Amino acid sequence: MVKSYLKGIVPCLFWFVLFSVPVTHGAPHLTFSWWTVYAVLSYGVCFPHAYRIMKQFSRKNKGPQIQRPRGDAEEEALRDGASYANTGRFGTARVGDAAGKESWLTSWGTDFVLRLFVIVAAPVIVAVEAMWQRK
Repeated sequence: MVKSYLKGIVPCLFWFVLFSVPVTHGAPHLTFSWWTVYAVLSYGVCFPHAYRIMKQFSRKNKGPQIQRPRGDAEEEALRDGASYANTGRFGTARVGDAAGKESWLTSWGTDFVLRLFVIVAAPVIVAVEAMWQRK
């Protein structure tokens, strides 16, 4: 649980600055808004549980087509004249790079954007998960 809070501290600070430091005529000043209160409460109350739910949701087995990319995807893309090929993992890449793995920067950026989203949507994620549990 502490690890979840640590992973979310930078995105929470990003939302805090975005919501509470308006820049008018080049003079930034600190003002609190309801969005700031919402972001801090969402982070403090719901973030660890919602982040765990989203990580489990993203790790689920999506089926054999996504787990194993087609072996001839690059050849088909070249035959069609495309400069990008479907990697079968997270999208498309240049034909020469389609067989490689995602870089650490891509996976870090994806996870950072996921954490930004989870901080804003954490109450909704927890509420939807609670409704699924009731069924």
